[in-house]
Amino acid sequence: MEPPRGRPDRPHLRTRIGSLGHSFGAVTAGKLAAIDDRIQATFALAAPIDSPLFPNVSLAPIPLAFLVAREDNSISEFGNEFIRDNFDAAPKASWKLEVADAGHWSVSDLVGLVDNFDAGCGMDMRQTDGEAFTYLGPTTGRSITAAYVTAFFRATLDDDPGARAYLARGFPDDETVTAVHHD
Repeated sequence: MEPPRGRPDRPHLRTRIGSLGHSFGAVTAGKLAAIDDRIQATFALAAPIDSPLFPNVSLAPIPLAFLVAREDNSISEFGNEFIRDNFDAAPKASWKLEVADAGHWSVSDLVGLVDNFDAGCGMDMRQTDGEAFTYLGPTTGRSITAAYVTAFFRATLDDDPGARAYLARGFPDDETVTAVHHD
């Protein structure tokens, strides 16, 4: 295997590596972190890393972040409970973000692209209580995701105190995001 390439004037760029994944990509990012010791932090979007569906994937002993899309009718409340369990079981510093009115695709630019990606678009019924609601707008969902992913990697890979402080508060300030952390 070739050594990692990087800019000679910025060799630190080759040593701070994180992994990020959405849906099955979250499982892939988690597996990568468990088998590649270069990965120093992992963020899983709208899916658990460790679940009975993937018995060969476990939580790596590195900082982890999990995003729960509360109205994710793709993995359902059952899948969201596995994400919450992953957060509780994480062996190192871990963050969990719960995003109100978010569906499975609310974190991506694929939301509503085709009919199969409608989980997170328009109106629906809440999976928890059956009430009618409107999903988080796609621009807001992507903005929240981008902001927290950036803050997580700045906090864990760059040890940025401002990014750590950002992770500790809800964004926006209207209870759309509930953020919790444990060491």
